[in-house]
Amino acid sequence: MTARDMEYFARRAREEREHADRSDDMTARRVHQEMAERYSARLRDIVAVRPVPQT
Repeated sequence: MTARDMEYFARRAREEREHADRSDDMTARRVHQEMAERYSARLRDIVAVRPVPQT
């Protein structure tokens, strides 16, 4: 995965959390929170397997 992919998943997680915060409907809020967690999990997976650059 690329840095662009990481930026995408981070942005989508943030957007889903914002949607959840603005939602008045509890079901919609829960779904947005679940989606945010899925995007965050994908990002964590990418970071976990991405090689660390040597300095």
